[in-house]
Amino acid sequence: MNFRQKKLPIAALERIDDLCADFERQWQSGEPPAIEVMLSEDVSPIERDVLLAELIMLDVDYRRRRGETPTNQEYLDRFPDASTAINDALSEGDQRTGAFEPPTVGRLAELFPSLEILELIGAGGMGAVYKARQPGLDRLVALKILPEEFGHDVKFALRFTREARTLAKLSHPNIVSVFEFGKVEDTYFFLMEFVDGSTLRDVVKAGQLAPQQALAIVPHLCDALQYAHDKGIVHRDIKPDNILIAIDGSVKIADFGLSRILGNESQQEILTGTHQVMGTPRYMAPEQLESSHSVDHRADIYSLGVVFYEMLTGELPIGRFAAPSKKVEIDVRLDKVVLRTLEKEPQRRYQHASQIKSDVQSISSTSNSAYEPTVAWDAQPQNDEAATPVNLAQQELAGRMLLTRRQLMERVESSLRPLFRGQVLQVLIGVALVLLGAQCWAQNTQVPHRFVSGVIVHIYGVMVIISAIAVCVRIKQVDYSQPVDEIRNKLDHVRSLRISLGPILGFAWWLLWIPIAVAVGFDAVVLHRNSLLPSLVIGIVGLAVSLWLYWGALRSGNPSAPSWRRKLSGGSLAATYLAIDEIENAQIH
Repeated sequence: MNFRQKKLPIAALERIDDLCADFERQWQSGEPPAIEVMLSEDVSPIERDVLLAELIMLDVDYRRRRGETPTNQEYLDRFPDASTAINDALSEGDQRTGAFEPPTVGRLAELFPSLEILELIGAGGMGAVYKARQPGLDRLVALKILPEEFGHDVKFALRFTREARTLAKLSHPNIVSVFEFGKVEDTYFFLMEFVDGSTLRDVVKAGQLAPQQALAIVPHLCDALQYAHDKGIVHRDIKPDNILIAIDGSVKIADFGLSRILGNESQQEILTGTHQVMGTPRYMAPEQLESSHSVDHRADIYSLGVVFYEMLTGELPIGRFAAPSKKVEIDVRLDKVVLRTLEKEPQRRYQHASQIKSDVQSISSTSNSAYEPTVAWDAQPQNDEAATPVNLAQQELAGRMLLTRRQLMERVESSLRPLFRGQVLQVLIGVALVLLGAQCWAQNTQVPHRFVSGVIVHIYGVMVIISAIAVCVRIKQVDYSQPVDEIRNKLDHVRSLRISLGPILGFAWWLLWIPIAVAVGFDAVVLHRNSLLPSLVIGIVGLAVSLWLYWGALRSGNPSAPSWRRKLSGGSLAATYLAIDEIENAQIH
C-alpha cells in the first residue's frame, strides 16, 4: 500500500507526532539522533513507514541548515526496504485532484448525530467550518472538518492532527478555543469555540474602522500573539480574515492551522509542499516568501504590522508606501511603531508582541511629544498586568461600539431592502401598464375613447417606472460608512422623493385607482362610447385625495403630520429611521 494512502487512527498519529517532536528536541539540543534509533521505538509496522518519512523530512532539513547536502540515494542505502516512503517523503509535495466540495448539512448531520448542524460558515483549502449546536450543553460551536479525500492521505492527516493539538495547547481569551478533535469515518474534525460576530476583514472593507478603534484592537492581538509565542507557537497567517470581533467587543485570533512549533517549520513546510509557501502573501514577512528556514515568531510581528497599517489607512503597505500619518489624521508617533513592525530584516523589528502593545498604549494614553518607543535590545515580554484597567475598559468599549455601529448599520440597510424590492416590483407593474396601454392605443387610433384610454395608461406606466428607478437610485446613494448625520440626510432625500411623487402616482392604497379606472374605458370591459368619462372622474378624485394628503397633512402644522408622514412613506422607511434614532441615542457616530 502506498505510504500516503495508509489509514491511521488518531492515537497513532499522535504517537508519530510525539516521536517527531522528540527527534527535533534532540537536534535542537546539539545531539542529532539517528533515525534508526527512533525507529526502534515501540511502533506498529503500519506506523513505521509513516514515521520514517516524517523523520527523513526533519533530518534532511536540519542537515541542510548546517550546510550538508543529503541525497535520496543515501537514505535508500540506509533503508533499502522503504523506498516508497523515502521517495514520498522527498517528493515535491502533495498531489491533490479537483476542488474541495464542502459536504452538505444533511451529510454532516449523519456523521455527527450528537450535533445540530446549522449552516456552513466558510470553506478553504484545509477544509470547511460549520456552525453547530451541542444540545446537551446548549452551546454553539464551530465544527471544522478535513476533506474526505484527506482521510486517505496520511500527510494531510498528520497536518490536521498537529493543527488540532497545537490549538488544544492554547487557552487565552483572545484565541479561539478548541474543545475536541478526532475522526469519523474518513473525516477528520475538531470542535472549536463559536465566535458570534464579524471578521476584521468585513469591518475594514465596510470602511467602519476609525484609527481610535484600531488602537483598541491591536493590544488584544498582541496579548494573543505573545501568549502563543511564549509557548513556542507561531501563527504564520495573521490577516484580517483570521481576526474575529465578537458581539461583546472581544477580539480573537482564529485558525492557528498554519502555526508550527518553533524549530519545526520544515516539517510543516514539507507537509504543505516543498515549493508551496504557507500563509497569505500580502501579509507575509519577507523571510516567509523566501521559504527561509529562519522563520520565527517575528514573522507574526511583520504580519501584525501589515494588519495595523491596513486598519489605520484602509490600504496595504505595498511597494514604496507612505507612513500612516500621511494618509490619515493620527499621532505621528504611531508611524514609528507601524514602520518598525514592517522592517524587512527580522532583527530590526520589534522582538516581542508585548512591546507593540506597550508602545501603542503609551501613545494612546499620553500626549508627551518626547515619548520614544521601546528599543529592541532592552525588550522583554511584558506582563499583561501592565495595562491599566482604564485602558482595558476603553479597548473593550471601543470594540463594542465598533461592532454595535456595524450591526445597527446592517439593520438600517436591511430595513431599506423591502422598499427597494417594492420599487423593483413597481417597475414591473409599470412595464405591464405600458404594454397594456400600447396595445390599446396602437390598435384603436380611429376610436377616440379607446385611444385616449390607452395613452393615459401608457403614460402612467412610464411615470411609474421612472419614479421607481429614481427612488432606487436614491437608496443606492446611501453610504453606510458615512457619519450618521450624512446617512440621515440621504434618507431624507429618499423619503422626500417618495412622498413628492405620491400625488402624481397615488400612494400605496391609491396606486391602481387611475389605471383601473381608465381601464374601464376599454370596450372589452364596458361597451359604451362614454365609458372614458367615469374613468377620468375616478382618477381625478384619486389624484385630488393624494394632493390633499400631501398638502394638508404633510405641509401643514397639523399635529398628526409626523404620523401621516411615517404612514405615507411606508413601513420600510419608518423602520430605517427607527434604527438611525437608536444609533444616535447610543451616541455612535
